[in-house]
Amino acid sequence: MAGLLRRACAWHALVFTLPLLAACGDASLAHVVQRSMLRDVSRQGQITVYDAENETVIALDQLDEAEDALRDTEQQIRVTERSAARAKKRGSRAGVRLAEAWVGYLEELRDWAEAQIELRRLGLVVARAAIELTKAQLVQREDLPSGKHFSLKDFRRQYERLQARYDREGKRVKRLREAARKKELRWWELRRRVVAQTGDHNTVLWVD
Repeated sequence: MAGLLRRACAWHALVFTLPLLAACGDASLAHVVQRSMLRDVSRQGQITVYDAENETVIALDQLDEAEDALRDTEQQIRVTERSAARAKKRGSRAGVRLAEAWVGYLEELRDWAEAQIELRRLGLVVARAAIELTKAQLVQREDLPSGKHFSLKDFRRQYERLQARYDREGKRVKRLREAARKKELRWWELRRRVVAQTGDHNTVLWVD
């Protein structure tokens, strides 16, 4: 249902009903160009806005991918926890140790996936701000009467503020992914040691 709503929102954005995107994400933009202001825009201007609004579709796709990644990770955690329980039942200390270490990695990966979703939601707002800036620039460039009712600087500051926030959050999300990757590498090292000690190349491969 949520996916259908986002797709519907993207379609409406492409035909200049951008306000409906409020149902898809943060609706906190302080500066927007009302549809009535675009009534007299040129055909080339309409194409310019249309092209800009394609960024919304990209942002929605990225959000979908992030949500899929979180679901996959949560499923892996459930599977691994069941594997740990089976290893404990059969008395495999090595299997339990490996499973628990893998859960630790997956939990960090889940933290990254959750942060990634929030980043992509913010990316949707940034895309909206970029579209509003494009529309404001267009209105003033074509010297439409509605351009006298707002300051282009407000739209530019709005976009730059959100983009800067997105960049900061992106760095934090990257750090989370790197931390999870380090934990994954430590797990593979642990696995190599366990295999070397036990000679067991099969029963400890529960992660497969």
